[in-house]
Amino acid sequence: MNRVAAPEYTQPESLAIQFPEEVKLANGITLYWLKDVKDDSVKLDIEWCSGSKYQSKKLVANFTNKLILSGNENQSGPEIAERIDFYGGYLQHELDRDHAGFVIYGLRENIGNVFEIFTEAFGSVTFPENQFEKERSVATMSFKIESKKVKNICQRRFIKAIFGEASVYGSSATETDFENVQINDLKAYYQSAYQEGKPVLFLVGNVDEAFIQQLKIWTETFNPQPLAYASGEPLQEKGRIANIVVSDAVQSAVRVGRLMFRKTHPDYFKFQVLNTILGGYFGSRLMANIREDKGYTYGIGSDISVMEDAAYFVISTEVGIEVREQTIQEIFKEIERLQTELVSDEELLKVKNYLLGEFLRHANGPIAMMENFKNIHFNKLPHTYYTDFIHAIHETTAAELQDLAVKYLQKDDLSVVTAG
Repeated sequence: MNRVAAPEYTQPESLAIQFPEEVKLANGITLYWLKDVKDDSVKLDIEWCSGSKYQSKKLVANFTNKLILSGNENQSGPEIAERIDFYGGYLQHELDRDHAGFVIYGLRENIGNVFEIFTEAFGSVTFPENQFEKERSVATMSFKIESKKVKNICQRRFIKAIFGEASVYGSSATETDFENVQINDLKAYYQSAYQEGKPVLFLVGNVDEAFIQQLKIWTETFNPQPLAYASGEPLQEKGRIANIVVSDAVQSAVRVGRLMFRKTHPDYFKFQVLNTILGGYFGSRLMANIREDKGYTYGIGSDISVMEDAAYFVISTEVGIEVREQTIQEIFKEIERLQTELVSDEELLKVKNYLLGEFLRHANGPIAMMENFKNIHFNKLPHTYYTDFIHAIHETTAAELQDLAVKYLQKDDLSVVTAG
């Protein structure tokens, strides 16, 4: 081995995604199974289309998801957790605007026991009042604390500015909403969103057929019914929005962004290259300017957040109040540079190498592979999505990036929200 010469590197031209086996369970419910696992670990994701956009009253989806394993007539929530822990299992609650569900971790020899405890508790939950009041008290206190932070105040106002309060993606909870939630709301939502829902299962693990049969038997208990939601059209407030004054704040949160396209849009791949240059990684232009050169912040970044029915682009940071306006000026200065100057070959190559490396990092192991598949599944993407993305990165030119900056980052199309 020559320890003086650097090893050669090659850029990937494609990404060999390992697609799971599709297993039809009962009532039209599907299991996606990756069984080529070298150890005894098992991960089971169970996801329903029952995120917060489906709720008719704010916070109901959140409390229902958190309290589904809170106890029944025979055992309390802590007793259920202790039984799961006895078998080396671990359960994680998942909730966003679009989906809700659970992630169950365990070992091959005990996953059946862990799943049996989960299904018993899931199917017989009574939402005990003492557990509900405890959860409401903790959640209310946490909400009050978090609501005083400028980054959260700014983010909530930004989301409202991007989507409009009438949109399922633009509304946010208030302190009063915690008082309005009742146990009967949770029971009704549990019935319509979970028991009458249609979960999708994603399994990573070399389990035996007995466990697959266990999953089939469980899905026989469902009676899937359509679950609708009122989808108000996003209505963006463009331009500068009045600063939200926060007394005693020493920092100001800044958000700049706009409504954006989803992953199926033809410009999505190459805009991600542009986003990375602007603020998508530690070596980005926003970091170099506002963190390293000006010293205004510890961190600044940009991203595209994609949901099932909408997406938005955002630049976010927290800076000292005294340099808030200068920060906004520098953000627009960097955007203008992208619109008027071609990205150098050296910088473009560095960003392409970074993005290609990220693809490989996020495809390392069966759990990562399943996450890639879930992205394809829920966003209704072609199976060639990742290879198409890699090809687009290779083909992206500086001139195309300039055109994209002009097309999508016009100042008049952006919302600017600050708090502090």
